[in-house]
Amino acid sequence: MVQKDFLLDFDLYICERFGYRNSLHVTPTMNGCCVDVNIKPVKLYIRFWEYSKGVGGFPDWCIILVRCNFAKKQELELQELVRFFKEYAPRYGYRHIGIEDNPRLNQVLGFQCVQSIREQQNNYIATLRQV
Repeated sequence: MVQKDFLLDFDLYICERFGYRNSLHVTPTMNGCCVDVNIKPVKLYIRFWEYSKGVGGFPDWCIILVRCNFAKKQELELQELVRFFKEYAPRYGYRHIGIEDNPRLNQVLGFQCVQSIREQQNNYIATLRQV
């Protein structure tokens, strides 16, 4: 399961960036966890998958951005979030970052498209080294 230290690092990032402490709502899953951040300037829903079995075309050890909405400077904040994951996530075993069926987010980040036939959606993926 996701290391508690990684979640503490992520919570500290949210606190330093937006001024809200203890803002992560973590839901453990069979293959990692889901994190929801729902504060005034930030609305995030992110999956941290340790294994995927190829679901949605996502590889194992992948951070999946499902919803990323920022009140101000959407593109800048999204790029900063990815920069945070690029620096910290490999320390905890994560090797990939993806976007679940959101072409608007991918316009900013430019990840490679991976079509998911079962779910009939376009997902996007990049290695953390590439971003």
